[in-house]
Amino acid sequence: MRLERIGLGPRIFFLVAIIILISVGVETFFIRDRIQETLMEESGKRLLFIAQRMAGDPMVEAALALPDPTSVLQPMAEGIRRMTQTSFVVVLNMDAIRYSHPHPDRVGKAFVGGDEKRALAGETYVSQAKGTLGVSQRAFAPIYDFSGRQIGVVSVGILLTEVRKRQQEAVFTLYVMAFFGILMGLAGAVVLSRNIKKSIFGLEPYQIGALLEERNVIFSSIKEGVIAIDRDERIIFINESARRLLSIEGVAEGTRVSDAIPQTCLPDVVRTGEAVYDEEWISKGTILLVNRIPMRAKGEVIGAVATFRDMSEIRKLAEELVEVRQYTDALRREHHEHLNRLHVIAGLLQLRRYREAVRYIVSTVSRKQAMADFLRQRVRTPAVSGLLLSKLEQAQKAGIGMVISPDSVLAELTPAATGAVITILGNLIENAVEALAAAAIPDSRVEVSLREVDGSMVLQVRDNGGGFPADIRERIFEKGFTTKKTPKNMGMGLYLVRSAVERYRGICEVILDGGVTFRVTLPLEAIRKGEATHGPDPGDDRRG
Repeated sequence: MRLERIGLGPRIFFLVAIIILISVGVETFFIRDRIQETLMEESGKRLLFIAQRMAGDPMVEAALALPDPTSVLQPMAEGIRRMTQTSFVVVLNMDAIRYSHPHPDRVGKAFVGGDEKRALAGETYVSQAKGTLGVSQRAFAPIYDFSGRQIGVVSVGILLTEVRKRQQEAVFTLYVMAFFGILMGLAGAVVLSRNIKKSIFGLEPYQIGALLEERNVIFSSIKEGVIAIDRDERIIFINESARRLLSIEGVAEGTRVSDAIPQTCLPDVVRTGEAVYDEEWISKGTILLVNRIPMRAKGEVIGAVATFRDMSEIRKLAEELVEVRQYTDALRREHHEHLNRLHVIAGLLQLRRYREAVRYIVSTVSRKQAMADFLRQRVRTPAVSGLLLSKLEQAQKAGIGMVISPDSVLAELTPAATGAVITILGNLIENAVEALAAAAIPDSRVEVSLREVDGSMVLQVRDNGGGFPADIRERIFEKGFTTKKTPKNMGMGLYLVRSAVERYRGICEVILDGGVTFRVTLPLEAIRKGEATHGPDPGDDRRG
């Protein structure tokens, strides 16, 4: 089995278990040796302390001056031995003859071990030797009389079997503690491995790696630009589309977003936790549609993500949708008009009013043919001609007079410029017809003019309705703003007009003169070549 296929939980458990076993084992080994050395040292110090205290006792000095020192020293030594839990307390004279011993029958006999000579010479020390009781650790302290003359030696000892027993007890306690320490470590390893698995949703490392690769491929394939930051305002993800749309290269993950993209508002989203949708943003001449959304985990903001899309694509799609809708409406109206005319002709024929039927047909065809001929001669772009014809039918059906200025002229346009002109004229005429229909004023009228003046194309739409308050003149071009009583899904027409005008660096003027006149001026050269710009020129924004 490959190592990466072993579960993360077992890997963590075995790794922690091995570390615990090695560390506890090594520590126990060294601590055990240190405990044994320490117990031996402490035992020697304790024996030496007892020997020195007894050697300095005046009663011991006085007893050695008696004819029978044993009668005093034997009970005294045995009392100290039992109290201090030592193996023996022996008082020697300068000939190494015992005056006390745990076994009374050995009193009066020579001291056994051979390590007492240094003590008889006046030295204080601890040694190990084999005596009558066995191998022992023993301390020696000389006894002096009041004149400073050495008169004997005190030897206090403990059998090494007793010392080793105490060492074994201490080492056993150490082993028990190490055992429980290992058990607690292994239990902690189990809890740790389970918590880590839970925190990563039960995924294995190879699964996390695969998900990360898939995420990078998915986000790199997204056409929209994506930038994500963490709560410290550092970039944690940026895809290639974002780099292309924002014209930034070499920005690495972990960089502060304010350093890489100073104009971004993502840190504000992290601080406020409020999302911002469909905001237009100009970046190096490119108009982008931006969404900024906070990232939340367990109710807490942990970062923010922004998506970018080129507005030119969205505007192109919106223009195409508007054009399709206008064509659809025109076809629907034309269908109804033809049905009505056919009903009139059928009625006249049933009434045998053949001459009136012929005159009706000729007048109808002549009127529409005259307008079609006019538009064909003066407007050289068929799509614009079709739009104007459909709007004439729409106005006529609504009972509104629509007039196209006789001096109107429009040269042939590129497909891109055609879409912009259709967007401008279609929305302006649509708004004028709807406003007049809602106002229901007598002799309502819409006037349309298309002219070329001083190297510019001037598109003008005027209606004789009541207009609107002058204080909202600047707001009517805002996306979503409308004066209609049913604002749902409204407020896009004039916004699209403004967008189309700005793309060609044009001017849109609003004149309130008892009615409303919209006058759009576009550079003729840019219109004929279809050279739209990516964004508006802030210094040339002269909308009325």
